[in-house]
Amino acid sequence: MRTALLSLVSLLLLITGVWAAGFQLFNEGSARVMGLGAAVTARTDLVEAAWYNPSATAFLKAPEVMTGLALVYPSVEFENDRGEDYEMTDMLHPLPFLYAAYPLNEHFTLNFSFNVPYGLTTDWDGDWAGRYDAVYTRLRCYFFTPSVAVKLTDRLSLGFGVQVVYADAELRRSLVKTDQEIDVKTKLTGDDWEAGWVVALTYKLFAHTTLGLTYRSQITLDLEGDAKYYNTAGTTLTVPVPGLGLVPVPTSNLFRNGDGEVFLDLPDTLSLGITTRFLPGWTLSLDLLWSGWSTYEQLKFKYDYVPGTGKPGSVIQPKDWDDVWSVRVAAEHALTKDLVIRVSYVFDPSPIDDRYRGPELPTNDRHLFNLGLGYVHGNLGFDVAYTYLHMEDSKPGTAPEANRSRLSGTYEGEAHILAFDLRYRF
Repeated sequence: MRTALLSLVSLLLLITGVWAAGFQLFNEGSARVMGLGAAVTARTDLVEAAWYNPSATAFLKAPEVMTGLALVYPSVEFENDRGEDYEMTDMLHPLPFLYAAYPLNEHFTLNFSFNVPYGLTTDWDGDWAGRYDAVYTRLRCYFFTPSVAVKLTDRLSLGFGVQVVYADAELRRSLVKTDQEIDVKTKLTGDDWEAGWVVALTYKLFAHTTLGLTYRSQITLDLEGDAKYYNTAGTTLTVPVPGLGLVPVPTSNLFRNGDGEVFLDLPDTLSLGITTRFLPGWTLSLDLLWSGWSTYEQLKFKYDYVPGTGKPGSVIQPKDWDDVWSVRVAAEHALTKDLVIRVSYVFDPSPIDDRYRGPELPTNDRHLFNLGLGYVHGNLGFDVAYTYLHMEDSKPGTAPEANRSRLSGTYEGEAHILAFDLRYRF
């Protein structure tokens, strides 16, 4: 048994030579999950499995519900090569979650989860050096996931679910400076409802060791909304006109308010996990998360009036991200029969092509260090967790379409995350 277990762990460690991250919020699913670094795909004792592995709830003995909040406080700074510093506006970002599981009988369990597994917010000063690439960027993807777990044997269960997603976004930046030295600014907003699916498997290899697998489908968002422009009245912009050369044109003719759309792919993902209680008093977990970010080849904008032309059309920003993995290891130790401590580490590297890194998402490889506590009193449980996230330094993209502001320097970043949850077993 020990040889088989070590072989499985070694195999999982050997296939981690590629990358993950992007704008996933996989770690912040609950305080208990956060303390475990989301290395929970093979855990069969968590109601959060309603999201992380719907098949695993087949092994729960009673109905259970959990709710709570994660509070994310990021800090990102850009220092250009001239020594000037620019800091993103500090904001506290709340991420709510809710999970429920209801065993119908010994074979079927109904699940429901609500969380925010994808999103980002970056907010720079309106007059900062990179304002022609990004000022304010916000994306939130709210997932509603009903599912069912089917227990086939005492060792094997399957899970099936539907992912219903509501997404909304807002993007603001400066576009160009007019002849009067005034920035033309834009705000693009949009939202969308879409759906996907999830399948999962849980297998108890030994009495103390479990394997888990979860696959989620890709989801393509079509965020429809408005494109608005500011500082266009009473100004001109000199542009080349065929046969006339450079001619000042009213800015309002080139930047006209209208409908806009943003097309964005959320990747398909595959989670592989192993959990063991081989050591008395300890629960050890290892997870790998693959994300199919190569579908994010471009960010496409469709306009009634393309900015700078005043005519219908589209604008495409290349992204060229990579398919990637992240690694998650966790340990949980029972201090008493009611109190447990959790520690974990996550290596969450970036899928972003260095050529196309922009200030709307300047992230690089990330290291997450997590600590959590869980307390149970009767049927009521409470968890708290803290995460320190360190982002490795990164450089602005070299491609002109990703660096209109011609930035040259270094991004530095970190985040502090605190989460609480409350759960009740009926």
